[in-house]
Amino acid sequence: MKNYFVITAGRTGSAWLADFLSENLKIDAIHEPLGIDDFGVRMPDIRTMRNFNNYGNNAFVKDFWTRKFDSIPDGIYAETNHTLCKCGLLENLAESDRTDFTTLIILKRDIVKQCVSYLVRSDFGNITLAWQWYLHPSYQKKLVNFQPFAQLGGLGMPLWYCYEMQARQEYYRQKYSDQIEMIDVTLDDAIKEEGAKAFLKDLGIDGDCIMPPKKNANKAKPPQQLVDQVSDIISKISFDSSKIASEAINGGFTFDA
Repeated sequence: MKNYFVITAGRTGSAWLADFLSENLKIDAIHEPLGIDDFGVRMPDIRTMRNFNNYGNNAFVKDFWTRKFDSIPDGIYAETNHTLCKCGLLENLAESDRTDFTTLIILKRDIVKQCVSYLVRSDFGNITLAWQWYLHPSYQKKLVNFQPFAQLGGLGMPLWYCYEMQARQEYYRQKYSDQIEMIDVTLDDAIKEEGAKAFLKDLGIDGDCIMPPKKNANKAKPPQQLVDQVSDIISKISFDSSKIASEAINGGFTFDA
């Protein structure tokens, strides 16, 4: 019995990671279960996401996780669905009997590339996209204050989301890494053979490393002017996710209801 899940944002390579785990674990890893009947059972819906991020890990959210965990088959199971860590994955894992056989992959990506990807796709142009797939700064439960980002116009929400997810990764590391195994990897390293081999070694997997092709990549190259603009703004931001997470925990912040 072995489970693999991710703690990551969207557009960080989670679809590619599912293919990578499928090839190297010799299983059918899942990216996102998107069948009509999956939502609310195997896949969190908007109501689950909004409940957790506004009210915390309440009874409605816990009911979803009961259904979710019951749907997972025995054996080796891997799912790289990035929405899970944004609606109670860690909180409900910690309260379950699954901690001994679960590994969490903390997946990161170069923040400039990540943010530019959201902008090119206009991922934050519709609030329902933020509700279902990302996060929204109006949520009551968040670690990073949105106000400093509001003045950045269309860049503000995507950039806030990048930093909020960095802070959540650190929050969960500090709060649960003594209960659940966690492994760090960056997409930028993992898509190179040397980094992929090191990642497999961290997972405790021996044997040849199979490299799948890119997945869900933007077809058009982003405008260099946009890349330069985002890079310049990020270079001027001082952000310490570890400090933000530790101060939140010491201050009593929690995603519990």
